[in-house]
Amino acid sequence: MSLRPNPFWEFSILLFADRRVSEACIAIQDRHAAVADVDVNLLMLATWAAANGAGALDNEQLTRAMSVVGPWRRDVVLPLRAARRTLERGVEPVPQEYTQTVRSEVLRAEMEAENIEQMMLVELIGRPSRAIAATHATADAATSFARYFALLHIQATPDDDRDLARILAAAFPDRRVRRDPGSE
Repeated sequence: MSLRPNPFWEFSILLFADRRVSEACIAIQDRHAAVADVDVNLLMLATWAAANGAGALDNEQLTRAMSVVGPWRRDVVLPLRAARRTLERGVEPVPQEYTQTVRSEVLRAEMEAENIEQMMLVELIGRPSRAIAATHATADAATSFARYFALLHIQATPDDDRDLARILAAAFPDRRVRRDPGSE
């Protein structure tokens, strides 16, 4: 099966390729893993929507997105991620060099599953019909992040604020990202 072109996926791949972004996203995800499943795809969606002039995602959009992709994420994406991470740590008594091919295939499958999730999200919120100036993109994305955290019942920490600011700085390099004076 060939997936349709997805500008959201292309945006996410480029943004996530920035080490600051990937490290920030994973840190946020891992920091709250015991309490909530922070879906990096929803952080990317908030950023993409803002970058395309769609504004901040509202609670209804976020709730619907979480509900629609939830089963796919729970039953496919997260088990693939768990298998990949297990293979990264190693499974005794199998030497890691023996599991590299399996790990690579699981990673490929995980990426395909993430791509499908993003396609579901694009279909849910719609593709921007035209390029709209995103004059408030940074603030819109930050608003979406705050709403998403509230829906997950997460109180953002200073580390979260710093990591979210890193994502915004990478996504919107020409716009000023407001941070606390003491950060970094």
